[in-house]
Amino acid sequence: MLSNYALITGSSTGLGLALSEELASRGYNLLLVSLPDENLKETANTIRKKSSVAVEYFETNLTKIENIVAMCAWANEFPISVLVNNAGCGGSKKITEASVEYIHNIIELNIVSTALITKLILPTLVAQAESYILNISSMAAFSPIGYKTVYPASKKFIEHFSFGLAEELKNKNTSVTVLYPGPMKTNKEVSSRIEKQSAFVRSGVVDTKDMAYKGIESMFRRKKKVIPGKLNKLSKWILFLLPLNAKLRILSKAVKKEIEV
Repeated sequence: MLSNYALITGSSTGLGLALSEELASRGYNLLLVSLPDENLKETANTIRKKSSVAVEYFETNLTKIENIVAMCAWANEFPISVLVNNAGCGGSKKITEASVEYIHNIIELNIVSTALITKLILPTLVAQAESYILNISSMAAFSPIGYKTVYPASKKFIEHFSFGLAEELKNKNTSVTVLYPGPMKTNKEVSSRIEKQSAFVRSGVVDTKDMAYKGIESMFRRKKKVIPGKLNKLSKWILFLLPLNAKLRILSKAVKKEIEV
């Protein structure tokens, strides 16, 4: 196990940190990737001392292709058997008030970086005896949503990309799992938006450590997809049964509360 490495993007805080800690607790050496100035060195030191595994880190902005290529060249020097594509961004804004940079970052980080990192790391993964990919989608992937607009579409991409990739790899030793988190209090901005939601939505909040455990456990069981939390599972089926216009109206009304002062 000690020769196995896990590459986790967006690993300095929130779900990414919880996923990293979960993998370290299972004996995996870690390759942590996050933006500069997010205390990644301190995070690496903390995990290293707590879990007695090797922890390396790479600080970069994954919205730029040249940075993705450089990071993957660094990562491919290690025997990676787990890839966790966790880095992502989102938010709630009227499309008319969203900046070009805001929209560009969602597309580049959620879509482009996920696809390119997977493509560039895949040769190392398939060279291992067994390997695993965990891609982080969202409950938002199950419906278009006004006032989020680009974000749900980006998370739907992750779902379809993962399923297509799994089909290509079905005769290989590499499995692909999609994790669909619901609401999680990963930082102050997200916590503030959650607190503006109804009691029903707030009751569906899942702790990041629980989310990480269920995601990693499902990944090692080679499950195709996982939706942690009973309320999230119920919500998925409700969304499946509702007509498009109905769920679009209901979800958009709920999200609108986040941007109203």
